[in-house]
Amino acid sequence: MSLILTILVVLAAAYLPGYAAARMLDGSRLLALALAPALAAAIAGVGAIAAAFVGLSWSLLPFVLAAALLVAAAYGLRRLGVRLPSTVLDGALAPRRAVPAAGAWIGGAVAVAIAPIAIQAGRADAVLERWDTLYHLSALQRIRETGIASSLQVGAVSNTEGDPAFYPAAFHALATLVPGVTTPTLLNGTVVALAVVPWILGIALLARTLFAEVPWAPCAAAIAAALIPATPLDLWIHLSPVPNLSGFAALPGVLAAAAALWTSLLPRISLRPAIASAGAIGLAGLGLGLLHPNVAVTALIVLAVLTAVTAFSSWRRRPALIAVPVLALLPVALLSYTPLGAQITGFNGGLEVSWWLALGEIALGLLTVWPMALGVMLAVLWWPGLVTAFRDAPHRWLAVSWVVIAVIYLDAALDSPLNLSALYYRGQDRLSMPLAMLSAVLVVPGLQVWARVLGRGRDRRPDRPSRTGVRPVTVVLVVTAVIATLASIPARSDNAAKNLAAQYPGRGRYLQVEERALFEQYRPQMDASGTVLASPFSGAAHLYALFGQDVRLPVAGMSYTDLDRDLIYATEDAATNPANCRLLEENGIAYVYQERRPYNYHKTSDSVNYAGPDLGTVLFETDHSRMIEIDCDPGDGNYDPV
Repeated sequence: MSLILTILVVLAAAYLPGYAAARMLDGSRLLALALAPALAAAIAGVGAIAAAFVGLSWSLLPFVLAAALLVAAAYGLRRLGVRLPSTVLDGALAPRRAVPAAGAWIGGAVAVAIAPIAIQAGRADAVLERWDTLYHLSALQRIRETGIASSLQVGAVSNTEGDPAFYPAAFHALATLVPGVTTPTLLNGTVVALAVVPWILGIALLARTLFAEVPWAPCAAAIAAALIPATPLDLWIHLSPVPNLSGFAALPGVLAAAAALWTSLLPRISLRPAIASAGAIGLAGLGLGLLHPNVAVTALIVLAVLTAVTAFSSWRRRPALIAVPVLALLPVALLSYTPLGAQITGFNGGLEVSWWLALGEIALGLLTVWPMALGVMLAVLWWPGLVTAFRDAPHRWLAVSWVVIAVIYLDAALDSPLNLSALYYRGQDRLSMPLAMLSAVLVVPGLQVWARVLGRGRDRRPDRPSRTGVRPVTVVLVVTAVIATLASIPARSDNAAKNLAAQYPGRGRYLQVEERALFEQYRPQMDASGTVLASPFSGAAHLYALFGQDVRLPVAGMSYTDLDRDLIYATEDAATNPANCRLLEENGIAYVYQERRPYNYHKTSDSVNYAGPDLGTVLFETDHSRMIEIDCDPGDGNYDPV
């Protein structure tokens, strides 16, 4: 029930305020739905910053206040005549019965995507065994303790001094609106809510925008969006870059709204509708940026392609239109080539593969996130759609966008010296999502091509159902698609097991099953104010997120201070060196947690593993680890406790 509660509350927060604001500006229902998640991220992100600035603890109250201010501002603009224009998104998502049992088909696709993950997790508060998960669990716990969800301060969780540091925290602000749920359940439920619904609905809306004349387009795109490998949900299990994937899930809706508004305004740009459109898309873009800057960068790149390609033929008559793609690319250039993006562009690393393998990943749909045979079958659908989109002027920007993202993906896969992927940490994992998004939409024209090839006839439109009943070839293709989809379940289950199962061959675990059970057993006996000193790559980091126990190094990738290093090194001989034991005690260290088989070797943090059990009382131990309660009293009567 707690997981369902989390999903429902987060979805309500993600859709209701943004939907109301867009509707207040006279936006259509579908346009409002497309913008809502990104607008909610802007409300939560900006609201959390403002709440921290005025000293108000983050909760539903400041979120509701921020949402009310946005809706009131939209109402004021409408009173002044500033309204969103009519767009192709006016009307229904699809005609009734455009696809028989459409809801069942989409629901089945979602079940195939989610069920293997849910089965491997086994429980609502399962802890995903990824580096990033440690960070986000601790960040959520810190927000709940301090009431500060500001993106300007959340990064403080990665240093022991509590110094404010920037980290995009709109996701965390939305998550921490849910009260009374354990932190792991909170994280899992929020990810499921924000990674699944905005992604599938947004891609359906993007297909509706581009192929409004094709009644089955939203349904086909939604099914492809649920099943295509490299969805945000897949990346969650694969790598767990939570803010990044939640932002990319909201991206398709923003692109659908932007394309619809731009197409409406392009024939004749009027001032007031242009102001409303620019304000709505700009605020949505801010929301994407507060989810993760990578997503805002992607949105700007695709918007530049959209506006440049669709307006290219009008540049000679209306040269001012050139400014739109230029302005869209300006922030990308500033982040790429100035110190503004140095924190990201200075990153070195990432998975490097050979050029032929990188090209194969792109061409065959075997992207680095969860490559599986189903991806190749989907590629058979979207490749013809890509070729067709290049030939069709209204859809050409979609094909060009695909090529641009594919080139950036290739740059990341090769660790190219061109550094086109520098703003993505040179990682093709993150770029897999926008590539999957565009490919899912290209399935629609691809299906149209295959319909013509398979003999639906050139004398009738392929988007209209046959009046002669269901053709045998259609039955065969649908059955084949269902079998291929179901055949992907074992691969999905195995991929999920790599980071969710209690054990997996060749994969280490931060937190062992027996460790978690012992934490639950002994945590009530431990001093809540006593700090645990352990490697940040160990299961001890979960003590903070799971049970609220104070842990000095609660996230992987901590920024160590000189004192942190002194304390870690002091554990090596604290059992025999009274000065070092005293140093630990003076700084509140009551427990030392050790790993016998470290998940990740780190020369500094592994020093805590060298101390023997004579450092104090062994509270519990497993084949993997040991928890020691420090006792600095040598027993000679001269000990003076702090």
